[in-house]
Amino acid sequence: MHLDKTYCETNYSLKYNTQVSGLGATRANLLRLLRSIDLVGWSTHEESGRIDRKALTRFACGSTAVFSRRHAVEAERSAVSVLIDCSGSMCDKNAIATAESVVIQLARILDKANVEFSVTGFHGHKSSVSTEATGANAKDLYARYEAPTFIPFKQWNEPLVKCAAKLGSIHQWADSSTPDYSSISLTIDELARRNEHRKVLFLITDADGYNTEHMSYLQRLADKVGVRIVAIGIGNTDVKLCFRSSDDVKNVNDLASVGFNKIIKEVK
Repeated sequence: MHLDKTYCETNYSLKYNTQVSGLGATRANLLRLLRSIDLVGWSTHEESGRIDRKALTRFACGSTAVFSRRHAVEAERSAVSVLIDCSGSMCDKNAIATAESVVIQLARILDKANVEFSVTGFHGHKSSVSTEATGANAKDLYARYEAPTFIPFKQWNEPLVKCAAKLGSIHQWADSSTPDYSSISLTIDELARRNEHRKVLFLITDADGYNTEHMSYLQRLADKVGVRIVAIGIGNTDVKLCFRSSDDVKNVNDLASVGFNKIIKEVK
């Protein structure tokens, strides 16, 4: 695929700088979810440290445990994976362009929150494998299977400024089939292996053809390994039938809706 870098960077800048009405509350809710403040306190009854003036009466009685000591507890860190459905069905009603706007605004918030995150697209491709048959009329048998192709729009630890062209090209990648189960499963596994305390998967999809039983299993799997799923349906979707914390958006302005802010609060 040939992409015009200048066009993609310009498209990214336009969507990055779009002023989304009412997005302040969403930004605040996301920051509370993803970023914790280091906790600082004081321990008392120590035998070294800073003199605790409240303990002078104990000192008069012969106690040496009259000091206090400052301590800090490291804040919980977050890792966020933004996974975008780039299958052919996302071309319908230009859902992929809406997804692009949503992703760029999410990336802007995550970057300002100083959170480690990646942005990855997925669609499918067909492959064949041969299996050896036995018996008098042995022949090669071919099994066809669908495997995901991942598109790394932003990799872990990659500065957002270097991803402008890639993120601005998302709308050009919608194609082929939807290997939803394998793509989501692999992303959950990747997140689960990271060292951060809090792990969140934002799934951007039209949920076209999703099997609700399969998705319910993935929800349970994510719960088991400590990954929170926030599913954002683009358009009128069945995403609420598949994932516990989910909502539909019709355009980027819906990121500021009551429904979207509610699921952000629920996933805490």
